[in-house]
Amino acid sequence: RAQPAMASESFAIGRVLREHTAQVHSVDFTKDGELLLSAATDGRVCLYDCQRGILTRGSQSKTHGIGRARFTHDPLAAIVASAPEGGSPSSNIGDIHYLSLHDNRYLRSFNGHLESVCSLEMSPKEDWFASASGDDTARMWDVRVERCQGVLRFEGPHKSLRPAISFDPNGLILAAALCGGLVKLFDVRNLQKGPFGTFDLHQLGGKLDFANVHFSYEGSLMLLGTSQGVVLVVDAFSGEVKKELRGHSNDQGMPLEACLSPDGKQVLCGSEDGTIWRWPLAQQQAGAEVPGATQSQQLPPLSGHKDPVRVVRSNPTRMLIASACSAVSLWLQAP
Repeated sequence: RAQPAMASESFAIGRVLREHTAQVHSVDFTKDGELLLSAATDGRVCLYDCQRGILTRGSQSKTHGIGRARFTHDPLAAIVASAPEGGSPSSNIGDIHYLSLHDNRYLRSFNGHLESVCSLEMSPKEDWFASASGDDTARMWDVRVERCQGVLRFEGPHKSLRPAISFDPNGLILAAALCGGLVKLFDVRNLQKGPFGTFDLHQLGGKLDFANVHFSYEGSLMLLGTSQGVVLVVDAFSGEVKKELRGHSNDQGMPLEACLSPDGKQVLCGSEDGTIWRWPLAQQQAGAEVPGATQSQQLPPLSGHKDPVRVVRSNPTRMLIASACSAVSLWLQAP
């Protein structure tokens, strides 16, 4: 992945998109960075042109509430989870749908989860996608068939806490953060063999609800967003916790997603006070202690949202960041 050059470490809002009337649960970019997708609890899925910063298509679900959404490898098709976590119970609460944004039509449904889907990721290389749910399972799917391709059942000391999953940049490894403090690594070609690696994070103290797993662009690090006011930077090979980043507002226990800036030099995470917190990723000099982030280590937060920011995502080809409360903000590199 070619990373954009960065002459400044600051960003400014270039456009605010107010197409939703409720909390946005997910945003996603196409691989070429040309399009942006957002999905919210108002049942609306929106498609934007990143170059012009405008809405190009919208899909309104009348029968399915919309939770999370991700692009497939077709820029006019998406996988969408039926209902946001915490939504009212329904018979289709754990369903996932293949949505054509071209004609606003569901092409097929993927059924199997018994609780709402709280993590949904598309393979960067294949037509597979993975989902994780509050029913203590993760499932592997192929967008071309409705039948589930594999089920991972979570086992650990603290089941029923919010899990998260993600593929590594090569699409060969599935990482699952689960059971309040475990990260398990699976070979996607041999899921039935179980995890080939397990990292235990319980030594950090407390139980963790995971908001997301985000691999660094070269795959050597994992960022773990949580609901407990901490972002963990973990070595993807050894499981060593490199950084514990704190300070952002998380008193309400919302799942706050973390990601890297477009150039890979900053860790970004939303905050319940409407800001986006930033920390430098660079490690200290060799031999120096690496403590959790302090106020002095933190970069100035980005301000502009009026409500909690649950999702932040970087464009893969541009110096562009998308963040969302009920409005979606596009951040450009500041002059």
